Amino acid sequence: MSSFKAACPIFLVLFIGFCFSQTVPKTPKAQAKPAASQAPSSTAKPESKQAAEEVTPPADPNALFPAVVAKVNGKPILGRELERVIRRELVAIGSPEWKNLRDDYKAQLVYSFIQSLISSELIYQKATAGGMKATDAEVQVEFQKIAKSFKDDAEMNMALASEFMDRALLEKDLNKRLVIDKYINENVTKKVPAVTPEEVQKYYSGHPDEFKHPDIARTSFILIQPAGDTPEQAALAKSRAEELLARVSKGEDFAKLAKENSMHTSASQGGDIGFAPKDALVDALEIEYAEAAFSLPVGGVKLVKSSHGYSIIKVTEKKKEGIVPLEEVKAKLTDFLKSQRSDAEVKKLIEQLNDQAKVEFLIPVGQPLVP
Repeated sequence: MSSFKAACPIFLVLFIGFCFSQTVPKTPKAQAKPAASQAPSSTAKPESKQAAEEVTPPADPNALFPAVVAKVNGKPILGRELERVIRRELVAIGSPEWKNLRDDYKAQLVYSFIQSLISSELIYQKATAGGMKATDAEVQVEFQKIAKSFKDDAEMNMALASEFMDRALLEKDLNKRLVIDKYINENVTKKVPAVTPEEVQKYYSGHPDEFKHPDIARTSFILIQPAGDTPEQAALAKSRAEELLARVSKGEDFAKLAKENSMHTSASQGGDIGFAPKDALVDALEIEYAEAAFSLPVGGVKLVKSSHGYSIIKVTEKKKEGIVPLEEVKAKLTDFLKSQRSDAEVKKLIEQLNDQAKVEFLIPVGQPLVP
């Protein structure tokens, strides 16, 4: 998904409503500048007694990194956190073995993600020092959003374990990210000047290629996955999908059925995954889905099978190759331009916090690394 967005015109980034991943959300990717050679600033906070006494879990025998890979004002950045975000990134290219990656690519990944973790920690420390908190209720709301994307508790537990997490660690991670989001919203986003209609028009007029699109189709779907790998479980999933297809064909509300039955994260949107070109659907949901999406008429419904399971697809809209009108993208383009301003301010904030902090790297960063 992230690689698709990087390769697409801004129109598709803004306009396509995909949500294909069923994994735990990613850590924010703010960037901090390197601080390996910095001397402790006169304004840096000393390591607290609580931080010094914190028990750091030992690294797994097969871990890529040591237990602690860096410290931010004495607070450890754990090796398992770094490994988790790197492995999540590698999923997009088939989860290759670490030992089979080029040393320069390993170094790039380590540098990028250790800086991301440091950036998050810097903002979190700033936020909590000012008294900002996330309530248990807020954490549970986010937790349940993730839990609903899995078939059952066992599947969720397995997914978490594969990312060196459990439910307690997930809740801790969600708490931290909520605090960071609150701080950025209050201290950056709300203070960023509004984007004017003239600025939106100027960007739209100055970047025509970014608003071109190929033939695209908007689809919704209900995903039914077998509970296991046995023929009986596959047959049961197929039967359930066929039953839902019959209900849709008789006129039942597709969005309602998707919310109640789909095993995909798009269930909360009534199964809607927005507009997409054919090649993007092939990449995300396989060729069977893409072929159905572009062969069916608007309003057409079809049941297809792929490695994801059984998908009941409904085509809700189609657009021929062309340029999206400004009116259709104005709101999202306004949000995009404002987010650019916010991102620039967040980058400044991180640089300021980094200048005032004591940041220590405990593994080689920015050079070939073979743990």
